[in-house]
Amino acid sequence: MILAISNSAVLSARNALTRNQTQQGRVLQRLATGKKINAGRDDPAGLISSEQLAAEIRALEAETKSLSRVHSNATIVDGNVGQVSEMLGDINALVVASANQAGMSDEEIAANQMQIDSAVAGIERVTGQSISSLEGINIPNGGNAAVEAKLNSALAAVSSLKTGGANSLTSGNFEDAQTAIRGAITDVAVSRGVVGAYQKYTVESRINSNNVTIENLTASRSRIVDTDYAVETSNLIRSEILTTANIKTLKIAGQQGAHVLALLK
Repeated sequence: MILAISNSAVLSARNALTRNQTQQGRVLQRLATGKKINAGRDDPAGLISSEQLAAEIRALEAETKSLSRVHSNATIVDGNVGQVSEMLGDINALVVASANQAGMSDEEIAANQMQIDSAVAGIERVTGQSISSLEGINIPNGGNAAVEAKLNSALAAVSSLKTGGANSLTSGNFEDAQTAIRGAITDVAVSRGVVGAYQKYTVESRINSNNVTIENLTASRSRIVDTDYAVETSNLIRSEILTTANIKTLKIAGQQGAHVLALLK
């Protein structure tokens, strides 16, 4: 009877030792990897949730990366159109100066006209770049077409001030020239406003929203998969204590068995 009890105690102690050693191994793995879920068996439901969250995070990150490219393209468009605005301002100053300075020599008029021709050539070049850059953004409700139309309208208006144009300095149509310039300045300003509004309220707003969502989803996923070091350290200490107790139990059981055998001799 005593021998049967000893064998039962030994079997229980061995099973407990195996369980504790297995648990200790898993705790050590979680501490080493920093992950609570290292295999599907660790938390099947948690694994499914974490993978779904990871997929959402990757999708949002991809969208944010794409939006960042759009944001950069919008910045390029705004920068180019800003240059057009500055050159229009220079042309307007030359027209005003030519219209209000009596007795200006032909050479001075020719010099001002040369500057206007150079500025118009620059506007033609930069306007073409701006329209090309519009391909990298997608302003809703036909915004791209509207901006392109405004830029082309401004270019057409200012082109009338080139040498030989209807509103060149030599034509003497200073009032018409100023009207054309003011219209061009307005068209360019509207274009910048449309691009800027899209960039601020659509692109930047979406990027900021995505970043907040990514942060929250990442925190949620972290709570599911990342190791809680305080809890796992406590679990490790507990499993070490239990393992030590199991080993001592096996020793005691072994010693008792030896005593019983000695009595039977």
